[in-house]
Amino acid sequence: MDSSNKNLRALAAHLTRALEEERRRIAREIHDELGQSLTALKMDLTSLKKKVDADPDSLQQEINSMLNIVDRTLVTVRTITSELRPGVLDQLGLVAAMEWQLQEFHARSGLTYDAHLDESLPVLPEDIQIALFRIFQELLTNINRHSKAKHITLSLTRKGQNLTLMVHDDGIGIEPDVISSKVSLGLIGMQERIQYLGGSFEIHGNPESGTTTIVEIPITDNSVSA
Repeated sequence: MDSSNKNLRALAAHLTRALEEERRRIAREIHDELGQSLTALKMDLTSLKKKVDADPDSLQQEINSMLNIVDRTLVTVRTITSELRPGVLDQLGLVAAMEWQLQEFHARSGLTYDAHLDESLPVLPEDIQIALFRIFQELLTNINRHSKAKHITLSLTRKGQNLTLMVHDDGIGIEPDVISSKVSLGLIGMQERIQYLGGSFEIHGNPESGTTTIVEIPITDNSVSA
């Protein structure tokens, strides 16, 4: 049984790394190929617009419409790229990526939040950063879809050899049968990521006090990169 568990965890680790590498590749291609092409198209259309100032209004309207389409497409490209692989995660680390995600979440959902993120955390290995960031994204998605919350409180701290992520919302509280459900893919995915890292996962719901999720990931001096 121990050997089987090790094999399964090794497979999960491999699949996680492969998925993240694929996300990185797709994000890079979208940015380099589609983004640059659309930028070039916009420059061409802008140049064309200047050359036809004396043409009928209908032509001007058509060009303006095309420019608007390009603008919207560029925004979509940036959004997709960020969702696939936020550049801030690679460039500035986990805390900055979580702060960026919270701002995006607030802009989309209107939910307010209080965040206590330990900016003195050491530089973490990529697998820990990615796992915690994806778990964090999943928690925010669940809160937005199901909780009917208005406010979120969260923290990311290091306590001894453990990195602790706590997220609390003031919503209706998750039901016990949802927590234990075998078909809740979001929760299963979080549990698999946490298990791979040797961590623990707790989630508690109450109709009067909302839902609290606590994730603990062990980190040692050997697992922290300089």
